Amino acid sequence: MTAETGVLEAPAGAVRQGNTLHVFHQFRPTPESGARWAHQVATDLPYGWDVCDDVLAPLSDEIDCLAGSSVAVGDGVVELFFVVTTPAMDTTDATDADHRSLLGSRVPHDRRGSRDFRIHRARISDLDLISEDISDDPSVVRQEVERLGQVTVDDRLRPVTALVTPSVVRDGDRWLMIALDLVDDTAATIVVLTSEDRQHWTVQGALEIYGDPGIPAGRPFAPRITRMTDEFTDDRRDVLFITYPTSPTDASGGETAGYLVGTLDGTRFTVESGFRVFDHGHDFTRPRVVHGPQPVILGLVGTFPGPKAGTWANCLSVPRFLSLRDGHLYQDIVGVPSAVRSYTDRGAVFTAQLDVSRGAVTVSVIDDTDRVLATVRHSGDRVEVDRPRADGTSDLRTATLADGDSDTLTVVVDGPVCEVFADGGLVSLTSALSGSTGFARFQVDTSGGARVLSAMESLGRRLQRRLARLDSPEEQERLIAEAALAERDLAAGIDPADIPDDPR
Repeated sequence: MTAETGVLEAPAGAVRQGNTLHVFHQFRPTPESGARWAHQVATDLPYGWDVCDDVLAPLSDEIDCLAGSSVAVGDGVVELFFVVTTPAMDTTDATDADHRSLLGSRVPHDRRGSRDFRIHRARISDLDLISEDISDDPSVVRQEVERLGQVTVDDRLRPVTALVTPSVVRDGDRWLMIALDLVDDTAATIVVLTSEDRQHWTVQGALEIYGDPGIPAGRPFAPRITRMTDEFTDDRRDVLFITYPTSPTDASGGETAGYLVGTLDGTRFTVESGFRVFDHGHDFTRPRVVHGPQPVILGLVGTFPGPKAGTWANCLSVPRFLSLRDGHLYQDIVGVPSAVRSYTDRGAVFTAQLDVSRGAVTVSVIDDTDRVLATVRHSGDRVEVDRPRADGTSDLRTATLADGDSDTLTVVVDGPVCEVFADGGLVSLTSALSGSTGFARFQVDTSGGARVLSAMESLGRRLQRRLARLDSPEEQERLIAEAALAERDLAAGIDPADIPDDPR
């Protein structure tokens, strides 16, 4: 999924209605624009996206409408929880130019800056209605989306400074919110809030994690929570996703998204399965979860906002169906091969069952100029993705596999993204690809006695035409000419078997 115009910045929220998935994402129409929420839908399989009109945009003195969450509250009724930024009180007399310097795309992503943050709420009374009659003007915001104003926060139990990235879920007969409190310009604390009506919220306190979480050091980002049933134990569990800096001492801005499995009781999260990296690749971060019997997750792919960032990520990952088994999350991309064939031009999927009890299998992702965009190596106990740098050096990411794994491997390439799944979906690695030329083919090599037991490729429409040698005007003209001759012979009652071979 990508923005039709402008720059996609992050998933903002998503809900499922029947067989339709509605995803809202944060983006900017131009670098000088305030962030808004766009809306896209996919029906039956969450891979063929239709762009709808936007649902939120900054008003009056608002700078940005930043990502939050969305919840279904009735049949076709959805509420959006989003964060509005405004100039801090001590900058209210600043010029418009000063206010532009406070755009989220200009403030480093780990800084609060001279901004005030407020959680707001909006309601969509009919999801189907705002998905129809799409305007040709990409700046249009649906008037049917009713902004309900800022939520109220009672913080007498635990004072808060600036709440951001709200994650809202139903909790029995009330509502639960997990959010970040920006306690100063650089530090942030995860806090827990509850509400009876989704408008009036009470801060219960800072999240307390008990057990052996094994969480990384550094400032947390984008906490999300979902409830799932463990298919192995049949127990109900809370899954808490948190994003951390890949290295607290690294200024490059890299982030790692991971999860804890346990039980949340009040503000106390008791850990049963310690912190695990959700995606081991170069570029997956800040996931959003679609709640339901089988949750769906998707994340931002690419680099991060801020003055030091090279480029913005402009797409979201493939949506992944989640299941929880014995404290581990498994990811399923059911339907992707058919979606690649139906919805893409240059998308491609390679999936295989391997014998890597010895040696390794390497899948190279090759572009139109025979340049290697990435290599994926499965050696039995680990999977590696190497994305060569411009200077030719290696940029390697590694995921260790479980004992007795299934030795399966799936590689999905679509546009500038390569997503790798192994170990029956227990492991994933997502990386953005560089270069101006598109994907052309997979190259599979074995070494040290490894074998590919079975394999399948699914290709987008343009790649299918190329494989059939129908991707050039000359080949297409030849096919048209041969079809015309065959039609003439059929009309004349000539059996092709009776035509003598060409003596040449």
